[in-house]
Amino acid sequence: MSDFQKIDEDDYFRLNDIFCIWLMKKQNTHFEDLSYKDAKKKFKKFCKRYNNQKLDPLYYEHDKLIEKYQSDIQSKHKWNFK
Repeated sequence: MSDFQKIDEDDYFRLNDIFCIWLMKKQNTHFEDLSYKDAKKKFKKFCKRYNNQKLDPLYYEHDKLIEKYQSDIQSKHKWNFK
């Protein structure tokens, strides 16, 4: 975590992939199931845990985290192409 930088609500869009992974893995929630208001509320909670370094170390290595869970952060919608 040598590159650790605190985050705030202004990082909502920049860290959306990492936030979505946290929602799925730690909150058992899909981002697309949340209202904008609920998502912002949960992001505030995510920021607090992130800034207090209460998350698994992988959450601070953004590229590695996204690589590991890339398939999980795709839409949960199942397309039925024929």
